[in-house]
Amino acid sequence: MTASTFDPRPWFDRLTALGRPVSGVPLSAGFDGGVHDMHIVFGAMVHGNEVGPLPALVELAEAIASGTLRFGGRVSLFVGNPEAGLRGVRLLEADLNRVFVDSELDTLEHRRARMLRRILDRADVFIDFHQTNGPTPTAFYIFPWSEAGEGWVRALDAAPRWVTRAPGASFSPGTCCADEYVRNRGKVALTVEVSQAGASPGAARLTRRTMERALQWCDHLAQHGMPHPGATAGLPLAPLPQCLTTAFAQRFTDPYFSMRPGLDNFAPVEAGELLSLPGTPALSSPLSGWMMMAKYPVRDEAGACVAPRPGEIYRVLQELPCPPAELYAVQDVR
Repeated sequence: MTASTFDPRPWFDRLTALGRPVSGVPLSAGFDGGVHDMHIVFGAMVHGNEVGPLPALVELAEAIASGTLRFGGRVSLFVGNPEAGLRGVRLLEADLNRVFVDSELDTLEHRRARMLRRILDRADVFIDFHQTNGPTPTAFYIFPWSEAGEGWVRALDAAPRWVTRAPGASFSPGTCCADEYVRNRGKVALTVEVSQAGASPGAARLTRRTMERALQWCDHLAQHGMPHPGATAGLPLAPLPQCLTTAFAQRFTDPYFSMRPGLDNFAPVEAGELLSLPGTPALSSPLSGWMMMAKYPVRDEAGACVAPRPGEIYRVLQELPCPPAELYAVQDVR
């Protein structure tokens, strides 16, 4: 089921019916188990058409509210961009996942970001569930490396790939994503891309499993007084997934740049391979690796990308030459 055919309203109604909004933020819910103070936050639909995690988010909230699922600490859940979700689109006036910044702009997304910061300001751990625009063969993590982040990657075992980068490196310079906002506060935050955008049983199952493992680990860490999963024993840690990083990003400098079909996430590309559609400005990969986030935007009658134009039209990933801890540890600020 695609995002455009999925109606999120029944799920929004169920979340609202719990009557547990956090800090007055609509379409959020919060709970306090009273045993310890660790606060974990789960987010979904920061992009409105990424509806796959929504059922799992609401069902987890209902399970905690009913007592069928117990957690000793504090947990908050939120729907990121419900207005865009109701229209089945990624955003309305601005990209919510780029505007967690101090700004006087008054778009719907800037206002929503200011609301959500009331929740994120209190998070010890934040897990943001996303979906990709294009097809992806597997789920993957995408956030910069840190020792604590690596521990959570292995604890959650949510994906076989991790698209990572140096600590503190921004995904999109000059902006701030929701998870980046939390990391800038010195806390742990990670994004999991669970599938291609749209509702599916697989996306819901992976989201629910990941949230339940996170709650289990938070209880375990609080019990043993440990800072992150890599620093304690007693629960199994998965092997480190394949670690990749952006080796090249093509700026979308020409509105007539057009990618040829079939360049799905993690599709292999060779150095010099032509990536553009015939009859459009030539785009070729400068190196071998894996495709990531190829853009296929709406175009006008002349073939130009309709505004707003993305900053990049594609990225090429390469595998890290050694484990990220060896490559990045000296840069880890925490």
